[in-house]
Amino acid sequence: MHSLHATPHFARLVLGTLAAVALLAAMSAVAASTLITSDQFAPGWQAHAKPLINMGPTRTVDRTKWFVPGLLARGEYVLVQRDGDKAEVIDGYRVTVKGGLEKQYMLLEPGYGNVEALPIADVPALKPHMSPSAAALQ
Repeated sequence: MHSLHATPHFARLVLGTLAAVALLAAMSAVAASTLITSDQFAPGWQAHAKPLINMGPTRTVDRTKWFVPGLLARGEYVLVQRDGDKAEVIDGYRVTVKGGLEKQYMLLEPGYGNVEALPIADVPALKPHMSPSAAALQ
């Protein structure tokens, strides 16, 4: 048999949980919306950035296909939208180049114009997923 006192307690528990989830979601949205711009890049980053090749929209139309050129050195790269001497990291997109003749493509949301791959070492605000020595072994 259920007690009448259990229902208000359960409702408070559910509302408290929902409030905590909403607060965490809001905090992560604020953290994710913090843009990393070229003001935070290492000096000389412009010489290290290499352009990707726009292959056009995909069949689903909600993505644009970008080709990662095979002439990039091995390592981890972050994608940036470049406008002259300024750039901005694109939503944390990363690509790992292992070398060789492997063809790699990135699918991005439409609207990006000048996408370039920048070595993760040129963006001190971001940490590499793998150590440089591990990336060199691949």
